[in-house]
Amino acid sequence: MRLREEQLRLALIKKYGPKGEGLGKDQALLLDLEPGVQEAEVALEVGLALADKTLPEAGRLEQEQAARLKKKKPGTPRYAQVHPGRHELPAHLPRVEVILPCLEAAQGELVGYEIKEELVIKPAEFFVRVLKREKRVIQLGDRRTVATAASPGRIVDKGQLANETVVELVVRKYADYLPVYRQLQGWERDHSVTVRQATATRAVMAAGALLQPLARAIGQELRQGPLIQADETRLPVLQDLGKGRNDVAWLWQYSIPGGLVYFEYQDNRAQAGARAYLKDYGGILQSDGYVVYDCLEGQVQRHAGCFAHVRRKFVEACQAAPKEVPCEPGLAVVASIGALYGVEERAREKQLKGQARLDYRQEQGVAQKLSSLKAQILEVRAKALLPQSLLAKACDYALNQWEKLEVYASHGEVEIDNNWCENAMRPVALGRKNWLHLGSHESGPKVAAILTVLASAQRLGLNVREYLGEALETLCDGEGFNITRIGELLPSRWKPKPASGLEPEAMPRDC
Repeated sequence: MRLREEQLRLALIKKYGPKGEGLGKDQALLLDLEPGVQEAEVALEVGLALADKTLPEAGRLEQEQAARLKKKKPGTPRYAQVHPGRHELPAHLPRVEVILPCLEAAQGELVGYEIKEELVIKPAEFFVRVLKREKRVIQLGDRRTVATAASPGRIVDKGQLANETVVELVVRKYADYLPVYRQLQGWERDHSVTVRQATATRAVMAAGALLQPLARAIGQELRQGPLIQADETRLPVLQDLGKGRNDVAWLWQYSIPGGLVYFEYQDNRAQAGARAYLKDYGGILQSDGYVVYDCLEGQVQRHAGCFAHVRRKFVEACQAAPKEVPCEPGLAVVASIGALYGVEERAREKQLKGQARLDYRQEQGVAQKLSSLKAQILEVRAKALLPQSLLAKACDYALNQWEKLEVYASHGEVEIDNNWCENAMRPVALGRKNWLHLGSHESGPKVAAILTVLASAQRLGLNVREYLGEALETLCDGEGFNITRIGELLPSRWKPKPASGLEPEAMPRDC
């Protein structure tokens, strides 16, 4: 019975969000009986004592009003905190001055201005670029012939969409999670520009095909480092005709904390793909507790675990406990894990890396904290009455992963958790909610290449549109670019081109 209550409470908390954590057992059950519950109602329930539920509605409302009046003191400002003030608008943006005349005193002496800055945005600008390739007659020996200017490299050969347009489609879909058809609807609504969805989609996939060599180079560059974090997530694929359901593929992600990110598309979750990628890798692999990664331990130097997954399971056990009877042992374990994270936060503030971070961990007694935490978890597990309870499962998960969890304490380059990798998965999770699925398995490697390039550029702080545009322009120049120079396009080595001096003149100061 208690197991069912834990499962039900955890489901209700996930349904009502963070506010639901403060609900008592009876409050959560009462709310669940209502067909539609607003966030404000959940907050109100959290703020009310269970005894208030027995009051008649009118009496309860009177008590709420009296409580609010009692709490509010005369002269108390609406907001207790001092407003931090407005952020200054970016200095690199051009300034356009607009002088507003004082019509009430047009003949008076001008003594100055009241100045206010406001941020202005102009809608996207569409125009048609007309490419006129010169044709000239030249003499070659004893005959005359016509020579035509070379055509610039294009993502879609002979297509109507310019490279800049394709880059915009790619960035808006995979960085801003906006499906292609919604982008096209906006173009038609705001600018009366109509483009067929099939044309735009083919252009996006053409960009993905061009980026595949660059994505593979990013994957190879990752393998040169001392640490790789790994994770995987499902990706629905549009069903075959008559199949009745979507296929499920998997995106495997390998990344460096604060560095490059590599996505690999697989049609399954088996170990073959990860084993092939990590073949002959001599560094440290960090991952969650998925069993496939255990099969790769013979291929890597060490296998590190993730404390975020351990902490999450104890937090869920605490959330599932009734408000009236909190899970004290679980809260104590969470607090002990928090002390470990406190050491990492201070090391991050000091900008410590590698050996310096390892020395700091030793100074802060991380090894001793880990030993105490293990003893604490063993004690909690021994007292757990129900082996299948969430608290017991959290203890079992931590103890089964313990050898991997201790790796970070002896290697300065290893993080305490896998959160860098987890965060890089968010675009895929958000994409699933917006563009729903892939069109086919053939598009999978192309989408993985796009995600690889965008995620790496974003993590390294590059201008994504500028970088992606230059990379695609270089890659589609088949005759002028040697694929052996692909390393020059890696996000970790890329430098923006210097200004050409052909920028438009500065905007006028008065208008």
